[in-house]
Formats: sequence, C-alpha cells, structure tokens
Amino acid sequence: MFVASVLDGLAAFESFIVGLRWSRHDNKLATDCCIFALLFAWRIRQQLLERVVGLWENFGVEHEYTLYNAYGVVTVLALLVSILPRAFKSSNATAPELSNGTVQKSGVEAPKPRIFPCQTTHARMFPKRHAFAYSYLQCGYPIVCSRAQQDETGFPSGEDRYLGSWWLRVRAEDYLERGDGELGFYQKLRKYLKAQHVADSEWEYAYLVTAPRFFGYSFNPVSFWYIYDREHELKRMVLEVNNTFGERRMYLLDGSSPCSPSYKSDSQQSSADEGSEIESANASKSKFTDVWMKDFHVSPFNSRKGSYALKAQNPFPTVFHDDPRIDNTITLKSSKDHGKLVARLFSTGKSLDPGQLGFFGTAWFVLSWWWVGLVTFPRILREAGKLFFKRKLHVWFRPEVQTSSIGRLPTSAEIALEEVFRDYLYKLVNETEYPFSITFNSSIPGTQCRLISTTHVLEPERPQQDMEIGVLTPAFYSRLVHYTYTSEAIDRECVFTDVRNRTLWLCRPKLLSFLLSDRSSICIEGENMAPVKRSYFGELRWMLLRKLRCPPPDPAYSVTPQSSNMQVDDIRSRPYSELDQFVRSHVGQKHAGKYRRAVTKLFLAQRFCFGFSEVIDLVDLLLRILLCYLAVLQMSTWCDSWAGSESAKCMLALTERKDWSACFDARGSDDFNWWWLAKSALLVHAPHAYGLLKGYS
Repeated sequence: MFVASVLDGLAAFESFIVGLRWSRHDNKLATDCCIFALLFAWRIRQQLLERVVGLWENFGVEHEYTLYNAYGVVTVLALLVSILPRAFKSSNATAPELSNGTVQKSGVEAPKPRIFPCQTTHARMFPKRHAFAYSYLQCGYPIVCSRAQQDETGFPSGEDRYLGSWWLRVRAEDYLERGDGELGFYQKLRKYLKAQHVADSEWEYAYLVTAPRFFGYSFNPVSFWYIYDREHELKRMVLEVNNTFGERRMYLLDGSSPCSPSYKSDSQQSSADEGSEIESANASKSKFTDVWMKDFHVSPFNSRKGSYALKAQNPFPTVFHDDPRIDNTITLKSSKDHGKLVARLFSTGKSLDPGQLGFFGTAWFVLSWWWVGLVTFPRILREAGKLFFKRKLHVWFRPEVQTSSIGRLPTSAEIALEEVFRDYLYKLVNETEYPFSITFNSSIPGTQCRLISTTHVLEPERPQQDMEIGVLTPAFYSRLVHYTYTSEAIDRECVFTDVRNRTLWLCRPKLLSFLLSDRSSICIEGENMAPVKRSYFGELRWMLLRKLRCPPPDPAYSVTPQSSNMQVDDIRSRPYSELDQFVRSHVGQKHAGKYRRAVTKLFLAQRFCFGFSEVIDLVDLLLRILLCYLAVLQMSTWCDSWAGSESAKCMLALTERKDWSACFDARGSDDFNWWWLAKSALLVHAPHAYGLLKGYS
C-alpha cells in the first residue's frame, strides 16, 4: 500500500510538471519527450525486437526473414509518410495545355514549364585570373494571372503558391519579398512591380527561370524573371540575387541602359545605318541588355562598389517557340571601370518538358541530376578556398544591407525580440507629450509595415510628428539588447556609424529627442502601473541576465581607427536596460519569459562562444540528452531491482484484483529506502527540472 502511494505520488508529480511546462508553452517539452522515448526504446531494443519477432511468427512468417521483412516494412512506411503528404499538399496550379505547346490562363497564352540543363562558367580577370565551370540545373515556370478579373479589391486565390511536381517544385514564399506565400507567384510579382512604380498595364505575364527545390532542397544564387507584355515582347527583367549569408537583392531592369556599343569609323557608319532598323527590331525580340550599379555584397572577394552589365537571350522570342534556351552573361566592373568578373549561364542541350518525361524519363532525370543542387554550396566554398589560399585575394568583410536589399532570415530569438521592441515603441509613443506617428518596418517575414500612433487625445495646437523606422537586418534585435539605453543603441546602430555597419534606418532622426526624452521614459512603479511581483528564483534569473550583459560584437568596419596597443573598456555600471525595465513592468510582463531566455542565450554566446548562439543551443541539447539518458538508466535500474519487480507486482495486483497484499513485501525490502527513492525521483524528473529552472517570467 505504501509503494502504491509513492508511485501514485511520483506519477502525479510527473503529470504536474509536464502540465506546467505545457501550459507555459515550453517548446522544449516535445523535444525532451522524444529524446526520452528514443533513448528508452534503444535501452529495451532487445525486448522490442523479440516482441516484433513474436508477432511476425504469429502470422506464419519464417524466423530468418522476420528481421528483413520488418526493416522493409518500416522503410516503406517511412517513405510513404514523407512522400504522400507532399504529393497531396501540392497545388501546382497547372494551366490547361494547348495544342501549340503553350498554356493558357484567364485568356493569356504563355510558354509551358521547361527544364533547362545548363552550365555555369565564371572567369575572374582582375586582380588575379581564376576560372571554373560546373553543370547547373534550371527550371522555367510561367507566372500567369489565375483570375479572369483582377482589380484592387480582388482577393488573391493563391493557387499558384506551388509550381511543379512535389519532387521538383518552387514555392512562392521563397521568392521576392520574404513570406506572403499565400499570395502566390503572380500576386507577389504584381506587388513588387507596383512598389517599383510599374503599372499593371505595362506587363501581362512573366516567366521565371530558377533553380528549383529538388526533393525539398535548393540553393539559388540568382533567379531570372522575364517580364512580357500582351504582345509577348520582353519589356523588363528582374534579377533576384541571393548571397551565402541569406541576404537578397532584386534588381529591376528595363533595358534603358544598354551595353556600350562597339565603336565604328565614319566610313563604316553609313553602311551600318541601312539595316539598323531591321537589326534593332530583331535584337529587341532576341536580346535583352542593361547596365546598373552594384549595391549588394555577393562575394567576399569583391567590394560593394562597381557596376553590372547583363546580356540575356530571350528564351521565348515568340510564344510558340519550341526550342527555348538560356544564355545570360553578367559582367562585373570595378568602380574604376576595370573588368573583374564574367559569369555566364547557358543551356547545354534541348530543354525538357516535365509533362512528357514519363516514368522512366523521370527516373533517368533524377539519377542524372539529383546531386547537382546539393553540391552547389560546397562548390562555392571550394572556389572561395582557392581564391583565398592560392590566389591570396583581399577579403572584404560583409557589410550590412542597404535599404534596397533584404536582410537575412531572423532567428527565433530575433522574432521574439521584435515583438518586444514593437510593443516598447507603442509604449513610448503613447507616453510622449507630442502626437507621434511611426511607420515601423520590422524586417521580419510575414509582418507588414505597422503604423504606431498616439491613441490618447493631446493638445490640438501641437502638430503630429511623423517618423519612419526601418530595420535593415534582423541582427538589429540581437544587438539592441546589449545596450543599456535605447538612445545609445540607435546612435551606434544607425546615426553615428559607418554606413556599412548600419542595421537600422531612420527618417527624421531629430525627432528621437522628443520620443526618448526623460518625460516620455517608461515608469515602472507609477500610479497606473503596479510593480510586478516575482519569486526569489525569478529575481535571481534577472540578476544573472544583468550580470551577463556585455557590449555587442564589434562592427565589421571600425568607425574610428584604434591602436593595437590600446584597449578600451566600458567601466560604466550596467543596470537593467530600458528594454529590460519595460519587460519587467506590468505592461511588458507577457514577454518576460521569452525575452529573458533569448537575451540570456545571446549574452552567454557573446561571452563564451564568440557570438555563436548555435553553440549554446548545442550545449543545451547535449545536456538535455544526458539528463534524459540518466533518467532512462535510473528507470531501467528500478525495473531490474527487486523493489522494482515487487512494485510492479503491487501495481498489477491493484489493477487486476484490487489486492493490497502484494504491496507489503515491497515496503519491507532493504533496497527500498528514502535515499534511493529521492535519488530515483531526482534523476527521473531531471529533464523537466532543468526546463523549469530556466523559468517563465
């Protein structure tokens, strides 16, 4: 009876801890449970295997084939589980195919989807010569309006969110502005072109040539958008460039700055003028050329200065063209007009129609090209190693993106910190004595520009102060929490720093003096805001955060040159920052748990792991695996012990016969003592105790 009570108490305590972590939305709970289940299954793998063999023998399967059959069934089930959801989820928005080899949607004829076997070549001419060539796979997809009527009030259908088959597809959320995949390709392109002041009447459809996701994976350095009008003339191109840091830049080209023509003598000029009109008409359909300034960091061996020149072949001079080919050449010139690099992407064979491959054609295609996308990034690293170690090229540190580019994807910590910073701005705006309106662009995918305005009534004679805040990269949030004062963070991240270090952009920064004045500072213990009560351990966690606070990583480009013999230390005391005080207040209390955990991890990474928070995550995962392993080991020891077997008899007797007599033998066992019970309970609940130790407030 005593053993049953103890076991019931431990089970109830386990349920309480799991329920507490679940109610606090602890995202590590599911991971801990999976780790524990896998370790426990591995611990009793022999018993599980014997159980599976026994089940198969009951079905009459011979013993020597049982293990192979079990592995075969598990493999088939795993493949079905991974493939079927993708196959049924695919919404390819396939348009009806016409007899002339085109597709039609909403009355618009466009070329069909194609697969382009290609090759890419790079030739560096300055300052050192270097060249390479690799095979590359590109796919083309028509981007056509999927609605018969499109107006300003129409809601996008999003049926072109995915294009292609489940094993070779593209997703709308991966292109142009980050997120908004529910809009579909056409609406995202339409939204981007409108932002670039291109009216709907100036284009009809587009053809996207890109590296698709091959079985869910892709690495896409550049994508080409061919923009056609209703007469099927190539009017514009969009080059969507991605670097290895996860940043993106879209260049909209209209061909208004063609490449410099070759110079001719006066005697040759008259003969050349005769057929100029015919040649220009033919060239306008088959070629697209343009020149534009470079403002995006792609390679560490090139600065952000210079210009690009594009010579692109129109893959579809006519909508009925049956042999489309890709041939795009991009030339990089330095700011002194020196040719530095020539990159070319061109077709190496006839394009393929994915709808006519068939089963064997698809199988042969997969066997021939499955590896190309996987080795794209390793190839880039290989060539970069040659340039650095063999050619000894100068390395340019990565500058932060400009307003015309898109920053990298945010981390989970930065997403949580963005929400805190946004609410902090709301609080500042509504506590200032001036009417304020802030347009806030967060640089977080899926979040629109937000308008933060004063909600209470102020004096009517004071004019409204309009301000725009744009976060250039999510790294701003990771750096913001290192500063004690918000004004200092804005000065060092935006106003008084090199343009290449800016993580924040401000319109009318002079208004900050009104927004961050002493009278608008957040009051933690005012009449309208009661102080938040915290437990002893809660205050210890916040004290640890304050002690760990440290300066952010040094920027890539120093604002003031410093001597190597000089060391500058910040001797100021580090109280709770203004953002800390907001989160510790009643208004920001809802963010306390996520904020404190994220900030503590960033501080630990900066102090002990050179700023790599992934190392902290790895250490945390290894520690949780160790705790789960100790819990599994203790449970196995309990099951193998005499007390464990007697306890099992007790629970079985209580369950089947409600007989308490089996529990008295276990109570009198010498192995069953309070120290052993406490140690077992501590080890079994250690993974949950570790999660609770981090706190939620």
